[in-house]
Amino acid sequence: MLLQSAGLAVEVRPSHVDEAQRSGESVHDLVARLCRDKALACPESIHPVIAADTLVARGDIILGQPGNLDEASSMLHALSGSEHHVFTGVCVRKGPYIEQQTVQTRVRFRPLSEQEIAVYLAHNEVLDKAGAYAIQGGAASFIEAIEGPLDNVIGLPIAETLRMLQNIHKRRTDTAREKAA
Repeated sequence: MLLQSAGLAVEVRPSHVDEAQRSGESVHDLVARLCRDKALACPESIHPVIAADTLVARGDIILGQPGNLDEASSMLHALSGSEHHVFTGVCVRKGPYIEQQTVQTRVRFRPLSEQEIAVYLAHNEVLDKAGAYAIQGGAASFIEAIEGPLDNVIGLPIAETLRMLQNIHKRRTDTAREKAA
C-alpha cells in the first residue's frame, strides 16, 4: 500500500526465511539479516526486489507478531505508558546490486486502560502486527510522542526505500556506461 501510494506498481511475493533470533543478535542486526535473506530468497526478476522486516522492541525485549489475543494484550500492557523502538530493515536488490538500510523510530505510548486495550483488541486485526498494534488504525490514539519516520512504524520507510531504488538504478546505469565505453 505504501509503495503504491508512492506511485510504484507492486507484486507481493512472500519469501519464507527462518526468522528466529540468533544468540547475541541485536534487534537492529536481526531486521537487517531478515530483510537481506528475504531479498536473496526472491527469484530474479526484471524488476527490483524490495524486502523488509519490521520489529518492535522495548529495551532488549522483541515484540514480534503475537500468537494469540492474550499475547497481544500482554504486549499492549508492556507498551502502555512507556517508550519503545520500531526497527525496519529494508533491502533492495536488482541482479548483483544490493542496497540495504535499517531505520529506527522511537514511539511513546500514553498509559492505556484495561478497557482501551480490550476494545482495541476486539475491533482491530493485531495478530499480524509487530507489537500487536497498527499506528495507521485505532492505535494512533495511543501515541504520546514519535521521533522518526511515521511510515517506518507502519512498516516501510518510503523515502529511504525510494532513495535505495534510485541508487541501484544509478549504479546499474553507471556500470552499463562503463562497459559501453
